[in-house]
Amino acid sequence: MPRYETEWIDYALPAGQEFSAAVCGYSGRVRHLYIGRDPVRRAFARHVDVEDGCCQQGEHCLDLDCPLNRSQPEHLLHMLDMNEDEPLDGETARLWGTGSTLEGFLLFARRITAELPEPLRRRREPLGD
Repeated sequence: MPRYETEWIDYALPAGQEFSAAVCGYSGRVRHLYIGRDPVRRAFARHVDVEDGCCQQGEHCLDLDCPLNRSQPEHLLHMLDMNEDEPLDGETARLWGTGSTLEGFLLFARRITAELPEPLRRRREPLGD
């Protein structure tokens, strides 16, 4: 089964909050986000396996624009370390156009994807055996 590497990128917001984004080597889009630095999480999300139009990690992926994505809201919440969707504060809800924390994270992932360097937004070659 072809395996595509996930590339992790570290960011810092102007206020100093650190977060990391995982970029899928198959779709070239953000598939996972987390606040802070977590080497254990990176160890678990190192690649995606895709074969015959099916992604083995497709049930736990933030890239809802990918045709291989099969993620359900409860899986997305779990990925983002939430038990349930929580309302955003008023100012953030106004800025993002949603009152949902989950939807806010999904919009944030799309925005990061749109700003990725071109080489990361392309499908990469599968990893060798």
